Amino acid sequence: MNSQKSTYLTPEKLKRYDNRPGFDLVSSREVGLPVYKVTLQAICQIRKQIPPIEEYVLKAMDVGLNSEADIGGFLGLEQEILKDAMINLRMSEDIDLIAPEGSSMQVWQLTKKGKITLKEAQTIVPEERTFDLNFDGLLRKARWYGKWENSLLKPRDLRQQEIIEIDPSPNKRPELPDIKLKDVDEIISLLERKKRRKQEQQEQDLLALKAIERRSRFFQPALALIYKAKESDEVQVAFAIDGILSPEHEAVLAGTHSLKKLRISESLKESEPGKLAEEVFGPELITQDRLKEAEELQHKFDSAQVELDTSQEQLEEAENDREKAEFQQKISEREQEIESLKKQLEELTVRYLEVYDHPPRLQDAIDNSQERLMIISPWIRANVVDKKFLQAFEKMFKRGVEVFIGYGLGNDKDQKMSKADSEAEKELKNLASKYKNFWLKRLGNTHAKILICDTKFAVTTSFNWLSFKGDPDRTFRDERGTLVSIPKNIDELFASYRKEFD
Repeated sequence: MNSQKSTYLTPEKLKRYDNRPGFDLVSSREVGLPVYKVTLQAICQIRKQIPPIEEYVLKAMDVGLNSEADIGGFLGLEQEILKDAMINLRMSEDIDLIAPEGSSMQVWQLTKKGKITLKEAQTIVPEERTFDLNFDGLLRKARWYGKWENSLLKPRDLRQQEIIEIDPSPNKRPELPDIKLKDVDEIISLLERKKRRKQEQQEQDLLALKAIERRSRFFQPALALIYKAKESDEVQVAFAIDGILSPEHEAVLAGTHSLKKLRISESLKESEPGKLAEEVFGPELITQDRLKEAEELQHKFDSAQVELDTSQEQLEEAENDREKAEFQQKISEREQEIESLKKQLEELTVRYLEVYDHPPRLQDAIDNSQERLMIISPWIRANVVDKKFLQAFEKMFKRGVEVFIGYGLGNDKDQKMSKADSEAEKELKNLASKYKNFWLKRLGNTHAKILICDTKFAVTTSFNWLSFKGDPDRTFRDERGTLVSIPKNIDELFASYRKEFD
């Protein structure tokens, strides 16, 4: 398998992308952007350093020697060696035979090109070469990917790592007319400049593209960021490549068949957090007024946090004491505002959780639960259930917390798990056999994603608690959640799932 670093972002880094005016960040998934590795035949004009013998032949002719005998005698060269040099120079059009006016004899003379060659001490010859380069399947142009050149994924890597494949647009392989001479020339020039030893280089001019020898499909790792409009059903998809947004890819994909094929809008409607919460807690508890109040408070909190971050950056760049004092005052005001809004949010009994709020909420439940913890999540993945996770779980068992984990879709034979994921499941089973206060059960039909911590809070969501990658059989879901902190409702939800473990 092609080794590459995961594009998964920590909650703190993911939160930075939730700054699109009028939109909420509702989901993120690892994707592969289409790339074709292409072997290209091209005709180049090569600038080569001329051999020393040919250079001295040109110098001899430049001082007036015009016969092979005179040149050979002057340079002390054997006839065979001189002949080869003369043939090469004539083929490169640096010398030619001419008949002086009034004479029937032909003599050698430098051509105009030969004079330039002598002056620059190099010769220019046409040559056919092959180049390996990449063609972006969305932007439809040749590109150089820098440090990602050796990290492109093969189709089987996407399948094994459960990464979503983004189709080219249009969905067809590149042909010669799709590849622009200017783009290829820029890439070749860039690569030549990056060679460390200058003597390894030969200056060349790209004259024409002749043919494509081979094309192979690859994918560039990226993170798709799904935004939903606050006041409508409009959806926008952005792409972060190595942590940097790519407006080019977003603009090209918008409205294409490739985007429609992902059925993002339909999936978001099916997984809308308020709708899921109503199904679990009932419409009497999950009212629009409650959610709207919570959403408004959350937006105020986020705005204050952005202003605080900006003021802190400005303080570092302040040039005098007056500016520093102003920014310090702003920082103090924002910190007080954030603390007040945080308390107001915590006092709400029903509110939304953003995508990036889920991992910290899970960690909080594991670290601080005192009586019971319940996690219902279809998938168990090693990217969450790692050594640190298992150690934190064991601490819970030792302090007497009753822990319930329900997971699984279908039967065991239907599950396709990697070796690492199977090992993570095995480790949980080992803990379940070791501690009597741990109930681990494959429910086999759980589409639900529930987190319950004591009577402090319960969360219903589309976010997979034990797998940050999401459902393999789904493309994108609205992964915001709804948090309820009413003990009576938490107890009722816990009881409804507790019987599944008997």
